Amino acid sequence: MPALQRPAVGGALLALAMAAFALSDALAKQLAAAFPPFALGWFRYFGLLLIVLPLALRRPALVRTAHPWLQLLRAAALVGSAVFFLYALRSIPQAEATAMVFASPLCVLLLARLLLHERIGARRLAPVLAGFVGVLVVVRPGSFNFGGAEVFPLLSSLSWATAVVLTRKLSASDDSRTTMLYSAGFGVLGLSLLMPAVDWTPARTTWPLIVAMALCWCAAQWGVVAAYRMAAPSVIAPFSYSQLLWAALLGLGMTGHWPDAFSLAGIGLIVMSGLYAAWISRTRG
Repeated sequence: MPALQRPAVGGALLALAMAAFALSDALAKQLAAAFPPFALGWFRYFGLLLIVLPLALRRPALVRTAHPWLQLLRAAALVGSAVFFLYALRSIPQAEATAMVFASPLCVLLLARLLLHERIGARRLAPVLAGFVGVLVVVRPGSFNFGGAEVFPLLSSLSWATAVVLTRKLSASDDSRTTMLYSAGFGVLGLSLLMPAVDWTPARTTWPLIVAMALCWCAAQWGVVAAYRMAAPSVIAPFSYSQLLWAALLGLGMTGHWPDAFSLAGIGLIVMSGLYAAWISRTRG
């Protein structure tokens, strides 16, 4: 069956990818007390580089890019998003941190308007603003629950949105595999510059967790790519919100934490606004 004609398979792949992301984050949270976040990010990107490097060796043409500086900027934004989120996991429960990152649609919308000059209608803006209100309900700035670490997932969200907008711009000239290759290469190179400042030796018992964390993250990256090859984004995008459920269940199973009523209300608002935005995209398509 041709591409964009298998929504059931695409949706299942995207849900599995979100589960892999959530599992990688849960393992990173277990390791966060012993390792600096940029070291955990380095392991993730190193694993991705090992996977994509054979592509470049088989097809050297994939190394060519029309916009090397944009590729560098996109890679820096992706690394920033990953590292900021890993910093957040040190202090914030996984489900709440994941929900805060879902503020990225608003950032994408604003950056797309500023950088790509895309039109923003009221119908498109409304669910994104509603989702951002849901993020504020989870964060609750000014309350005793706000400890300052909540700024990290929001910075992660802004970095991710920057990477998304740059991905749109690069997609007109560069192969998606080229973009992934540069992301992995620049990510490893940039984080490697920070590694000598870290004085640590992983214990033998932590290596399985590190390897599992990196493999889950790499599997999730490829799962997302495969999912969107199977089905149109407007059809399967709602499955990305399953990451919130996986994060909550893993938080309950691994740390015994379950979001409180306010957090659940905010997460629910984020999910409903995302589903409505996806429905708008689908009906317009």
